Amino acid sequence: MLIAAGALAAMLLVRAGRIAWGRWRAPALPPAGVEAPDGAAAVAVLLPVRDEEADVVPCVETLLAQTRRPRIRVIDDGSGDRTAERVRALIATLPAPGRRLELRAAGDLPAGWGGKVHALDRGLDGVEAPWILTTDADTRHAPEALARALAAAERHDLDLVSLAARQEVGSLGEALLTPGVFALLDAALGDWRAHAAGRAAAPVANGQYLLMRRSALLAAGGFSGVRGEALDDVALARAFAAAGSRVGFLRAHGLLSVRMYRGLAATWRGWRRNLALIFGPRPTALWTAVAGLALPGIFLLAALTTGEWRAAAAVWAGGVVASALIRASGGQPTRHALLWPGDDLGLAALLVQARRDHRRRRLAPWKGRPVAPAQEGGSGAS
Repeated sequence: MLIAAGALAAMLLVRAGRIAWGRWRAPALPPAGVEAPDGAAAVAVLLPVRDEEADVVPCVETLLAQTRRPRIRVIDDGSGDRTAERVRALIATLPAPGRRLELRAAGDLPAGWGGKVHALDRGLDGVEAPWILTTDADTRHAPEALARALAAAERHDLDLVSLAARQEVGSLGEALLTPGVFALLDAALGDWRAHAAGRAAAPVANGQYLLMRRSALLAAGGFSGVRGEALDDVALARAFAAAGSRVGFLRAHGLLSVRMYRGLAATWRGWRRNLALIFGPRPTALWTAVAGLALPGIFLLAALTTGEWRAAAAVWAGGVVASALIRASGGQPTRHALLWPGDDLGLAALLVQARRDHRRRRLAPWKGRPVAPAQEGGSGAS
């Protein structure tokens, strides 16, 4: 049993090492270029919001602090809280001359549209800036993030630049699940270098940060082209590629952070829905991931039950070090590695429930709105 424990520990370390190494060698965003005095690289930010009263102002403040000084349009997608009120209060504090922030209402949601995509489509009306940035209210942007994303577009001749943010965790429940989810996604992604340079065979994107050349967005069909897609960010990246545009996906390396969910219940519910969309149509990949996550933890429990203390210690030590590697490379606290194997077993259970939801076509709603999964092999796969 000790030999089997050593093999499992080695497997865990190799798997974590590959993910960490891929993250550490992922290309950084190039230095910011010099902005032309006439504003040739003008950017319009579209920020769709729905019930984001806690996040909208901190997010907008980081967007106003961008060195490239974009114009920001917040589109309220039927919020039932004080989101719009807080945006209006912030606007009132800004000097009228050169004010760069405005608030619009998305209006009623038409049939067949996703709420976020509809808000973005409405927000694009009348925008003439050559570059469009769409982002989410739970993001926080370093002052040079936009300038460096524009520099990446110029260096690699990209029409769409998407950034992977550092995931913040503020509770034990978030720390239990979030690092493992993103390790799983990064393992599925493959080589960051190919994605950064726009050379990936299957382009992907993160809807938390999409910087798009406006002309390329329109050539790809605009937001209306992905109006019925649950994974609208991936669908948009593929629409760009199909139209002959180049798509780059890069790690933000500290320039962008996000706290997606707060607490265990919200984290479980949110990732249950997201993983059903991503892996639900791909049962082979899902069950392979479940087996890889669950087997070491089950082995540990069996070793403890039978009194094989050395085998249990060996596999537990390997699991803790592997978890610490994944957390360190993702910017999360390594002390939570001591949760292993609870994190891996929790993620395995989450994947099983996500697969069940997908088969039943019953996904957790998003802010009171239903989410429809794709059929197996459909556009919901990424």
